[in-house]
Amino acid sequence: MTEFYRSPGRWFRGNTHSHSTVSDGRLPVAERFDAYRKAGYHFLVLTDHGKVTDVSAESREDFVAISGSELHPPNPYGGDRYHFVAIDIHKPVPYDDRHPNEVIREVREQGGLLVVCHPYWCGHTLRDLAPLQGYFAVEVFNATCGRIGKSLSESHWDDLLDEVGPCFGIAADDAHGVTEDVFQGWLMVKAEELTLESLKAALAAGRFYSTQGPEIVDLEVVESDVTLSGGAVRRAPVVRVRCSPAASIVFKGQRSRGERFLAPEGEALTTAEYPVIRGEKYVRVEITDADGRRAWSNPVTFTK
Repeated sequence: MTEFYRSPGRWFRGNTHSHSTVSDGRLPVAERFDAYRKAGYHFLVLTDHGKVTDVSAESREDFVAISGSELHPPNPYGGDRYHFVAIDIHKPVPYDDRHPNEVIREVREQGGLLVVCHPYWCGHTLRDLAPLQGYFAVEVFNATCGRIGKSLSESHWDDLLDEVGPCFGIAADDAHGVTEDVFQGWLMVKAEELTLESLKAALAAGRFYSTQGPEIVDLEVVESDVTLSGGAVRRAPVVRVRCSPAASIVFKGQRSRGERFLAPEGEALTTAEYPVIRGEKYVRVEITDADGRRAWSNPVTFTK
């Protein structure tokens, strides 16, 4: 699960959630893509509400434009409607009065990938999220939800990882405006080449991390001798991370499991490690730099 950090390929920067004037965005399609190209992105998914736009004309040799849609099926479990992002679909997916899992199945039948969007903003809990089947990721950060102070859905992600099973975490802009909700959260995807097929394969396999700026240079799991609190030595997996200069590095597992490392005053951390000795189902890494910007690894899962 972590080998891709050292495997052949290139890192590509992209965003999976954006809007244009086709729905409720403030920029026309061409201008939305042009803005991301000029900002150094390699791909962008256009996800207007309930619409699917042919964006093939916006691709370039160094940039992949991807069609998608944001879908809002009703919630039969008591909460507000869902917000799903469908990546790489080419026909509209009806969602009114349809079960959310039926909507997810239709996205997958088109060859698309589906993300559960901003569950904190939606007010969703495990009651709403646990019955969903077939999505590959949940948004851990959504820039536009910062308008009401609900950009982060980390606890929802951790609840899913603990109670349901593995899924990936995505940072996205959900760009509607021109300056206020753009270029704030993105993916760094490790793929063999800059093509739609290669990017989708990497996304589906979790070969990416999410960030607001910090870099995760390497993440690995090694077997090592670990000295326990009583002095005994035990062989156990150790999660090791290397990153750009950070104010803190946090390893997070389910419930009370995890550990935070803080840089000494005036210094920065670039590496840390965490022994997996407390029955962790998963460990994910969160990096925070001196400016408060974060990066999130995908979880490394462990079986008993």
